Amino acid sequence: MSENAFTLCLRWPAAPHGQPYDPRILTQTIRQSGLTVAHAEYEVPLEHHTMLNSLDLTVSPDFRVSDTGPSTLVVDITVSPGRSGRRAAHAMHMEIRTSPGGDPVVRADTEFAWISPAAYRRVRGDHLTVDWGDWPLPAPVDAALVGRSRAADVVLAPTAVPHRWQLRNDVSNVLLFDHPVDHVPGLVLWEAAHQAVQALLAPVVSLPVSVTTTFLRYVEFGEPCLIDARVIGPAGPGGSPSGSRAPRPTRRPSRRTSVR
Repeated sequence: MSENAFTLCLRWPAAPHGQPYDPRILTQTIRQSGLTVAHAEYEVPLEHHTMLNSLDLTVSPDFRVSDTGPSTLVVDITVSPGRSGRRAAHAMHMEIRTSPGGDPVVRADTEFAWISPAAYRRVRGDHLTVDWGDWPLPAPVDAALVGRSRAADVVLAPTAVPHRWQLRNDVSNVLLFDHPVDHVPGLVLWEAAHQAVQALLAPVVSLPVSVTTTFLRYVEFGEPCLIDARVIGPAGPGGSPSGSRAPRPTRRPSRRTSVR
């Protein structure tokens, strides 16, 4: 194994009843695996701020974990260090493969970057601090519409425009908001995209098979963030979302796209 290849073993919690797996656990697996390798093997300082530049996923339609107890998964990571080399990388591209111990069932290509506290203060300016949880929280869409069982797990609020929702940031959802931060986390936006697709295709249950995501700028807690979704191409057999049927969510806070 090369010096830039690593293997982690982890335990997933049981899948939600009736679902093959929880996409939120999948994206957290990618995030936490990448951060573990960066800090432990590349000496990225813990106090540096992490930026998620991109996250592309391909998931096998047959991927599923137990819904009655924990599952053990293997994560293989190959790192392409940034321009500063192995011991002081500012950006890293990671190929992350997840499997139950055989062939990969999830393939992720992602780029992380890190910024020093001093540089981060300059970048964030007046947005460096926020009163945690002290922002308007619009009423959610029906939890069942987006495949969730609790209102706190819903990150979408309805708008007057079809196929458009407003982001809602409920910090009681500790799976998405596990610690206070000064901007909306990237994985919250990823979850908003997933829920927008689910709402768009309801009552058909939808799970991601192939997703390409690029994060362009910060999304602030105090500014409205809109999520649009549309279907591209014809439906698959029987009207189900397959083949060339591809939803595409976008986010437009202040009429600027933040994620695509």
